[in-house]
Amino acid sequence: MKHRYVFLIVLLALILPATGHTQGRVTAIDALVVDLWPDYDRASVLVLLTGTLSADTKLPATVIFPVPETARLNAVARIDSSDGIMKDDILSGPVPGGFRFTTPDLRFRVEYYLPYAVNNNRRTFNFTWLADWSVNSFQLKVQQPIYASSLATEPAAVNVSKDQDGFTYHAFPVQAVPAGQSFAVDVDYTMTTAQLSAESSAPSGTGIQEPGLPSTSKTGAGINWPIVAVVAGGVIIVIIFVWQLATRRGASNRSVTQDAKAQKQSHAKFCRHCGNPMDKDDKFCRKCGQAMQGE
Repeated sequence: MKHRYVFLIVLLALILPATGHTQGRVTAIDALVVDLWPDYDRASVLVLLTGTLSADTKLPATVIFPVPETARLNAVARIDSSDGIMKDDILSGPVPGGFRFTTPDLRFRVEYYLPYAVNNNRRTFNFTWLADWSVNSFQLKVQQPIYASSLATEPAAVNVSKDQDGFTYHAFPVQAVPAGQSFAVDVDYTMTTAQLSAESSAPSGTGIQEPGLPSTSKTGAGINWPIVAVVAGGVIIVIIFVWQLATRRGASNRSVTQDAKAQKQSHAKFCRHCGNPMDKDDKFCRKCGQAMQGE
């Protein structure tokens, strides 16, 4: 019996490191690109955050990502290192001030919609970045809506240029943002019409994958093997427990059957007067004392 418990201990020793590995939190990332697309496909601000973990990060890695309370989450995905496509098969869940996700790839995408204030044709909003982990290379760009007559930022963008996709972008300098330090920008623009940019005939090709929850194109490409190992280990433990329980019951049943058989074989006859079991060599009943006739 002892070797069974030894086996369980060894199995748990193999499973627990995998479980703990998936819970390793990221304390710094290599790069984060923040794209703000106001009035793109909804009457709000689409925030696209594309992150890249350091090359020496142990995967899968867990990230606690900040999200404003007023935001509406749209997508949490990893960017597959084999084909560069976003895949929403990573584990995620809400935590105070944001959410937690675990990714098996170095790159990831987080998307959410941020509301803005409306005053006739004027739109204003604020974006603030604040995380408990540092970013070595932080870059922010604001996409000017197709139907915006003007757009201003505070602080002022260092570069305003029209890209080949037909949009004008207001870009800020790349900088490092330490943990606990915020980066904020106020955006103010005026719309000539309430039409959204995505509804226009503006050419595509922003270089950024279209927003929204992507579909996984490769079967098994996003399997989180440590989680699979934990689940499989749990199943194995349940199977072993059931097997041990069945084995003990079988042994108990066999013991009772053998004892009953031995008892039956030890009694060759019964008292004709009271029915008490008797051994074949008994001349008198041990219970009532009746002599055995014809013996």
